[in-house]
Amino acid sequence: MICCFGMNKSKSLKRHKPSIPELMLMALKKAADIPFEMLLEYGKIRNQQSRPAVIRTALHRLKNKKLIYCETQGKKLIYALTDDGEREANNIRSKMEKTKPKKWDGKWRVIVFDIPEKLRGKRDLLRRELVGFGFMQLQRSVWVYPHPLPEEFKDLWEKAGILKHCIVFESDKVENGKDLKRLFAGMIQ
Repeated sequence: MICCFGMNKSKSLKRHKPSIPELMLMALKKAADIPFEMLLEYGKIRNQQSRPAVIRTALHRLKNKKLIYCETQGKKLIYALTDDGEREANNIRSKMEKTKPKKWDGKWRVIVFDIPEKLRGKRDLLRRELVGFGFMQLQRSVWVYPHPLPEEFKDLWEKAGILKHCIVFESDKVENGKDLKRLFAGMIQ
């Protein structure tokens, strides 16, 4: 039986549901220069619990983070993404794509790493990226994923100087593979 470190083994990955600020960034990514009223309607369509105050608060926080900017055109407030907002919207889209169920090729990708304590910050970055990407932790430094890794993921590790501390391999034979399949039930078809 496979037990995931620090996890309830019956828990499987769920599709990422975007927050209100994420929805606002995604709306602005789809169409530039959107008036507040349209953002409000978009929020209502995508998330039934969006009230005007919630949308205003989300937009205010995004503006404070310099992810969006606002201009007045006549009597309307028009919102658009900054360059940082564009990057964040791309990250959100990528996160949503990662959690969509995909056709599984029957292979498991396993990452084993031993990153020195002096690189703790980079090790923590790697763990956050693995969680965000949808990996499951089997042991403290052993992670598994059912789909091929994009090159930009490996490039990030290379730039951070931690790829040399990682071993990445694929396997189509795993004892007790049913337990892994159950963990990734929401991500594989």
